[in-house]
Amino acid sequence: MKYTSRETFEKDNRFGIGVANTMFEDYFVGRSYINPLVTPGTTPVFVANISFEPSARNNWHKHQASSGGGQILICTAGEGWYQEEGKKAQSLQEGSLVYIGPGIKHWHGAKKDSWFSHISIEVLGENTSTEWLEPVDASSYDGLKDKASKKAYMPLGRQEVFSDKKTFAKANMFGTGMYNFPLKKYFSGKSYLKMLTMPGKVPMFLANVNFEPGCRNNWHIHQARKNGGQLLIVTVGQGWYQEEGKPALELKPGSVVYIPAGVKHWHGAKKDSWFSHIAVEIPGDQAKNEWCEAVTDVAYSAIY
Repeated sequence: MKYTSRETFEKDNRFGIGVANTMFEDYFVGRSYINPLVTPGTTPVFVANISFEPSARNNWHKHQASSGGGQILICTAGEGWYQEEGKKAQSLQEGSLVYIGPGIKHWHGAKKDSWFSHISIEVLGENTSTEWLEPVDASSYDGLKDKASKKAYMPLGRQEVFSDKKTFAKANMFGTGMYNFPLKKYFSGKSYLKMLTMPGKVPMFLANVNFEPGCRNNWHIHQARKNGGQLLIVTVGQGWYQEEGKPALELKPGSVVYIPAGVKHWHGAKKDSWFSHIAVEIPGDQAKNEWCEAVTDVAYSAIY
């Protein structure tokens, strides 16, 4: 969906515009904004929401690393472009996801007539750096042919509670997916899963996980000898996250939770709302999930 008005864009941009991206303004044409979603140094990967004014884009650049590295873009508001050197530009809108491998020359930014926002996830790697190159040629950018985009979802501003599946599905830009049958024994209630990356093709596994009202997963632990853990990026509805021995945290659109390896926890929907989050699996040595006991109805009801 295109946004020409900053006011409307900010209303629908659930991860926030943040502040002017002055640190990197020398590498951008037009104005961009950054809203860090995690505090640098507190998580293994850095995650930020980057917003672009209409026509704003970054220079050609490469994400370099001696091993690993690269970047994942999760598009959350507006419409933009992504292009790799020697390839056609790819149109981006809400729900688009792009994996950028290390060493690939590319650029990304907004379309001429729309604000645009994506979440940027820096992939773990050794000796990582960004090599900034020349600006995108203005005539090449202006010549990009913009096809009419399909309305993938219905933006509902800051609406948070969704009691019916139909309205929830319209607001869920990443899709409800299929019934999560393989893991049903680890959930109380019904959940649904849509893979956003294919295992083996992208170094980080991302999936959109959806919960019916009252649904939650069992207590569990993300185990790993090194690194590992998980990030939850909340996109629609309201839910809960709780670590063992701590009060439950309320989750709303725009919430981001980092779960370190070895921490016993659970997460799921509130009893009166559908709930959706993107689960980002952080790579780790010998990583696996240890599933534990269910969250009882008594314990779940006691949160309220």
